[in-house]
Amino acid sequence: MSRELAATRGFDNIAAGAVRHTSEVFDAQVVVLLPDEAGRICHPRAEAMHRSLRGADLGVAQLVFTRGQKAGLGTDTLPGHDTIYLPLAAGPGAARDGAEPGGSVRGVLAVLLANPRRILLPEQMHLLDTFAAQIALALERARLADQAQDAAVSAEAERLRNSLLSAISHDLRTPLAVIAGSASSLAESGDRLDAPHRAELARAIYNEARQMGDLVNNILDMTRLESGEVRPNLQWHSLEEIVGSVLGRVEARPGARKIGVRLPPDLPLIKLDAMLIEQLLTNLIENSLKYAPADARIEINAAASRDAVSIAVVDNGPGFPPGDEARVFDKFYRGRREGAVVGAGLGLTICSAIAQAHGGGISARNRPNGGAEVEFRLPPGEAPPAIEPEPA
Repeated sequence: MSRELAATRGFDNIAAGAVRHTSEVFDAQVVVLLPDEAGRICHPRAEAMHRSLRGADLGVAQLVFTRGQKAGLGTDTLPGHDTIYLPLAAGPGAARDGAEPGGSVRGVLAVLLANPRRILLPEQMHLLDTFAAQIALALERARLADQAQDAAVSAEAERLRNSLLSAISHDLRTPLAVIAGSASSLAESGDRLDAPHRAELARAIYNEARQMGDLVNNILDMTRLESGEVRPNLQWHSLEEIVGSVLGRVEARPGARKIGVRLPPDLPLIKLDAMLIEQLLTNLIENSLKYAPADARIEINAAASRDAVSIAVVDNGPGFPPGDEARVFDKFYRGRREGAVVGAGLGLTICSAIAQAHGGGISARNRPNGGAEVEFRLPPGEAPPAIEPEPA
């Protein structure tokens, strides 16, 4: 039993193993009673096992849990009871005499023996105490494991929070300075500036405000995707329409570059969430626009197979830092030139989350002749039903 409990994870699984072994050895009905968050002993929520004790007296169990001393059959407390209740205390001496000062009771073991006289034998009571001690140790290990996991989650959350604050403060400082300087110039000297200068300052305010908006939207989108609030609304769509809609928005921005497109003419319809895939494709294009030089060529390529439809955004820029191709999808990762571009490092993370939400995947690599390629794959789904023409 000790070996099995040492390899078992989770309170319910530990309780199940304890019930099985204890009932077999002592020919008894057994139950492990654990406290709720308020410290009240409760009946197990899991489905009852063979030889589980049903209807244990929770009042007696609560007394044992509170005092850390056994009660019921064969004890000095409530000896007329037909069941024996033992505290599951990991503290020293708890096995025989109850919890010592400073000991910690994790639950109660209730045992209803088929032969009550058996427990009156000292060696049998000692053996039962030893069983209770081993069960208590297993419960204590499970509690400590949960605490360690909670601490690790809290540490990771704190790290992500610090990374987010660092990214926001870094990427909002410059746009805010530009906006404040341009707005100040317009407010104080606008009447002395000619029209081209005023227009340039206005464009600077617009561009920087848009970048700040994109940053905030990426953070909100990442939060929604990770919380599971976003569920893809899958409908049949043409990839040509998705690409055309994205290019219409991207190329309409001031100073935008033309994006090349190479799509096979026989691409099938794909079952996807159009808004999410447009966001994914937009993020990939904007990532290339950020990192590739002004004269770099950016293309959208696609291919279809029986298992997936692949869409890739490629460029002939500097590519990814060697060895970091998989890390580019991590939160807040921005490569080794993060001072040169703005952004919180969430764009590709959002792309990965959207692809996975569709049951697909995404990968990044450096092209053999230079440049970067990010490809996402979507399952084609079953072919949509053919629409028959209406009779004349």
